Amino acid sequence: MKVAFNLASHPYENLRPYYTAAWIAVAVAVVLALSVGNRERQQRSETRSLTQQLGRFEAEVQQLEREQQELEAWLRRPEVQEIRSHSGFLNTMIFRKSLSWTRMFLDLEKILPARAQVTSIQPRMNTPQEAELSLSVSAAEMAPLVELLKNLESSSQFGSPAVETQRFDTDRSQQTRITLDLRTQYRQPVPEAALLSPSPENGGPQADPRGQTPAVADAAITLREGGR
Repeated sequence: MKVAFNLASHPYENLRPYYTAAWIAVAVAVVLALSVGNRERQQRSETRSLTQQLGRFEAEVQQLEREQQELEAWLRRPEVQEIRSHSGFLNTMIFRKSLSWTRMFLDLEKILPARAQVTSIQPRMNTPQEAELSLSVSAAEMAPLVELLKNLESSSQFGSPAVETQRFDTDRSQQTRITLDLRTQYRQPVPEAALLSPSPENGGPQADPRGQTPAVADAAITLREGGR
């Protein structure tokens, strides 16, 4: 019978697996530390870049605010106010000429019943091809006025009629007439001739120099004043 005795004061132990695991842990810790440090440097660089951009933006905003204040101060000058007033008047006149008032009256005549009469009309431009009309229409009975409202709703040039007031007036012959004050939108189609823009040199029709002028609008204002 054999019995194993270890007489050494420090018995041999295989520590290689522990050393290997320790070196692996140290390597992993170093890699993680380097990664965290690199990420922190990147974040600091991005933060510094964003701070610089924010500073530039704030400087640009302050510069724009100063320029805006200078422009507002320049616009408040009396001579500039006078120029703006003149330009607004000229733009209004050009805007009014862009719509054919003669065409508008012809379109209104097509949908106006025979027994109804327009006593006043006040146009207001919305766009170069659209106007809002304030009309006063009278008739001896309600049927022609109802027919006019239906015609306005079904018309391709007019639309969105809205009755504001209804009143009963007495004319010169002491007859009672019903008067409606209404608003409606008028959209004038652009003629093909205007889109093609023919010129006399190309065989196109000669433009009438008296054509679409504010005189028609003045006639509308005269009609309105005469009706009232």
